[in-house]
Amino acid sequence: MGGNPLNKLYLIGGIIVALFLLSYAMAGPGRLVASLISSAVTIPVVLIALTVHEWAHAAMAVFLGDPTPERMGRLSLNPFRHLELFGTLMLLFTNFGWAKPVPVDPSNFRIPGRAMMAVSLAGPGSNVLLAFCGGGLMWLGARFIPALGIHPIAGELYLAFAVSMVIINLSLACFNLIPLPPLDGSKVLAYFLPPRYRVQYRAIEEIGPFLLIMMLAFGLVSRIMSPMISFGYNAILDVWGLV
Repeated sequence: MGGNPLNKLYLIGGIIVALFLLSYAMAGPGRLVASLISSAVTIPVVLIALTVHEWAHAAMAVFLGDPTPERMGRLSLNPFRHLELFGTLMLLFTNFGWAKPVPVDPSNFRIPGRAMMAVSLAGPGSNVLLAFCGGGLMWLGARFIPALGIHPIAGELYLAFAVSMVIINLSLACFNLIPLPPLDGSKVLAYFLPPRYRVQYRAIEEIGPFLLIMMLAFGLVSRIMSPMISFGYNAILDVWGLV
């Protein structure tokens, strides 16, 4: 493992995913069929959410003057350019996850600190925008599905997709805004810290993944994210007139 904390995080993530798969298998065919139907909705949403998230990081970096993401093939909406196996599986089965980080060279920016903050915010910002679009899909479904006489199963799948677009994208945005390395929120917080504290804060980068694991183990991540997701979900419904 070479002492790399990320490698250990991947191992733990793989164990968690394996346990979830085992629990589905032991629950019997009924639960398995239900989970497969759910996956038919969530997998496309996860692919869209992660791909657009990473593309937004790359697009912002290129816009601000760093050609590195484009040179490395990351300025793309091809999911396979961005997906990381365990991170994607974790998002599918545990409602949090990650993709391959977009390579960025801060020396190419005119104002590196501010540019890195903008690049970091672009990913979660894109997910908030996708969540808003998911609200629009919910509005269209509520308005037109009954009038068009669409088959009930097709209508339910459509609405499930729309709701997943909102919840999964809000979850990904909120998770990435947690101010712990290597998440996007850590770079945003580092920008606003005074220089003397910024160096100390960067010193926790190596143990950042372990701190995240501890927070997950004690349910702190869900306590942080749940109110944010609920607020965002209700706000989107309110904007689209669905409440």
